[in-house]
Amino acid sequence: MPFRLDQIERAIRSHEPHVVSLDGAPARAAVAIVIDSAPEDDLHLFFIHRAVDERDPWSGHMGFPGGFMEDADGDLVATVSREVLEETGIDLRRSARLLGRLDEIQGVARGRQLPLVISPFLFALNEPVVPEPNEEVQGVLWVPLGFLADPRNEQLTDHQVATQRLRLPGFVYEQRIIWGLTFRMVQNFLSVIGARATSEDR
Repeated sequence: MPFRLDQIERAIRSHEPHVVSLDGAPARAAVAIVIDSAPEDDLHLFFIHRAVDERDPWSGHMGFPGGFMEDADGDLVATVSREVLEETGIDLRRSARLLGRLDEIQGVARGRQLPLVISPFLFALNEPVVPEPNEEVQGVLWVPLGFLADPRNEQLTDHQVATQRLRLPGFVYEQRIIWGLTFRMVQNFLSVIGARATSEDR
């Protein structure tokens, strides 16, 4: 049975997001998990393929669009709306509605924990969009939720993390690997909406 947006919205609205507490004054960031419910076969989640940039600790990774909070942002919803518009050309304020917030997560890059708290926000598109990525994004990808929810599609892939070569869990879809922080956010989202069964059980 395909996933239904109204069921996801009810689950998200009843979820109390976990809050990360770090010493000092950690940086704040926000990312958008954008759902497209227009395809008839399944809901789809939106991912970006980050450009290769030595200054970026997540250079070349698959991820959700978003970025760091700036002083001019009134709140984290303003942060994620601004960043998604800059990175992808998608205006969430016009083309989507906010469903809710998932668990905060501490930033990790190159095997090291960062003084950074990331807040994922869930949005549902209310009209068709055509992404227009900027120079920070080398590509975009829509992934069926049913694919992500089926545990048989999780696999171990090799990654160079700092000085170590590790085999870590992730998804491979259309030859792109979703792993690390983004994989953890997807797992949290699936857990919140109760989507950890195999496709035969749904």
